[in-house]
Amino acid sequence: MGAEELKKRRRSHDKYIDRQRVALATLDLFTRSPEDHPRSFIAVMEKGVAPSVGSDHILQADKGKLLGCVGNSVQFSAPSDILKALSVGAGIAVGEIIRVNPLSNTVEVEIK
Repeated sequence: MGAEELKKRRRSHDKYIDRQRVALATLDLFTRSPEDHPRSFIAVMEKGVAPSVGSDHILQADKGKLLGCVGNSVQFSAPSDILKALSVGAGIAVGEIIRVNPLSNTVEVEIK
């Protein structure tokens, strides 16, 4: 393959990449736009808990874990990177459930 052959194919290859880029940016049935929630995280729900969107939880550090509690019952556990960020402060915060994922048994929690 010579340099002339590569120059011939270059233009059609660039058009192909441009068409694929447009197809990638086109919305379809399963497209979900990312929302801007810089202080949110995904937490795993405890078994037997039925969460509701909009409910407030107390996030507290306990024995190396970050727990989301309502009253005396633990509702979910949060990732360790959030625990580190909360431990730098008072070790306690308020979180609100903004999305429930029943299939994966997770919730998206926003720190207020």
